[in-house]
Amino acid sequence: MTSALRVTGALVIGMACGGARAWAELPNQPQVDPQRIRVAIAQQAPQIDVAVNGRFRILALRPNEGTAGALREGNRLRTLSIRAEQGGIAIGEEVVPVGGLLLEPGRGATVTLNGQRLRGALEILRQQDVTLLVINHVELEDYLRGVLSKEAPHQWPMEALKALAIVARTYAVFQRLSKDSPTHDVSSDVMSQVYGGKNAERSRTSRAVHQTAGLILTYQDQIFPTYYHSTCGGKTEHGSAMGPFDLQPLRGGVSCSFCAASPFFRWQRRLSKADLAWAVTKAGRGSIWPVEDLRIVKYTPNGRVASLQIVGTRTVELSGSEFRRMLGFSELRSTQFAVVPDGDGFILQGRGWGHGVGLCQWGTAELARRGLSAAEILAFYYPGSTMARLGERPVQLIPTKEIEKRSL
Repeated sequence: MTSALRVTGALVIGMACGGARAWAELPNQPQVDPQRIRVAIAQQAPQIDVAVNGRFRILALRPNEGTAGALREGNRLRTLSIRAEQGGIAIGEEVVPVGGLLLEPGRGATVTLNGQRLRGALEILRQQDVTLLVINHVELEDYLRGVLSKEAPHQWPMEALKALAIVARTYAVFQRLSKDSPTHDVSSDVMSQVYGGKNAERSRTSRAVHQTAGLILTYQDQIFPTYYHSTCGGKTEHGSAMGPFDLQPLRGGVSCSFCAASPFFRWQRRLSKADLAWAVTKAGRGSIWPVEDLRIVKYTPNGRVASLQIVGTRTVELSGSEFRRMLGFSELRSTQFAVVPDGDGFILQGRGWGHGVGLCQWGTAELARRGLSAAEILAFYYPGSTMARLGERPVQLIPTKEIEKRSL
């Protein structure tokens, strides 16, 4: 999916003040607070089950009016089903004629959504297709605690975890300040950063978040999207693979043999000609059966497939990223591959997992084992970048128009 990103001029990024809030802040406030993230935790869900261990209240959300009075409140909410209906939203058996709800936990209370424990509040919106969009409004540092152990094994060296915490924080702040979505900033899956809420928190990854609190990466005092990936397979890719980014920290070409221990450093995938024909049809490009050939047209300077052709009754040309998206990000681990004919199909001999832009996670772990600090690791993968702390000085977003979000 695409998201319009706008340059909004100088932004003073300040640290959140005060202690824990008695109630979560209301969603969609006019002033963007980079210390709070809106996470789409469930999308197109016909029904959800929620519970709260502690004080709570459920407020009605009305378009252009904000919140109305409490529909329910109490000292504890046992599991309650909420579903989308043609006439509004059903809370248990009661249908309320509203477009949204706000479930606010009290101080120290924890919300549970479909068995997943979460910090912060839940905004529940009814969609036009009569499903629910659920957004978790959560403090930035709490969000990172729910991200880091999902993006890296918590047993990894602490300096690696600290480097990843800084990268994940920067990426989240960039998304928060640059998105113009009326509902959310990030999703909870690989299209943004994998987020597991309170269930995912681990002591070592939480410590890494705490020890780097507020630290982000900048380039010439500008926040840029600190893309990262599992395994680069030998060399990082240019930022143009993810959008219109031609700045020093994202120009790629960083030689990295440090991810050789990754189980994804080398891989093979066999595709039959029938597999390819079905993938093209499923992608809405019509039938090309029978398939005759799969040929790479062009590689990027860093060795990834820039474009290829599937030859059948007609020829379909795709970019490497389009081909990967068509087959599935888990099925085709990267665009760094060669094609070898094999009977009624083809063997893809590949390296790495992910888009290859920015920081290589498995390389980061190895560099930390070799004694590099988090700052040294970040300087290696994002040359020309500098560390900054939220609130110390005004910063700007890196100039850009639109990017297409792809798998991390």
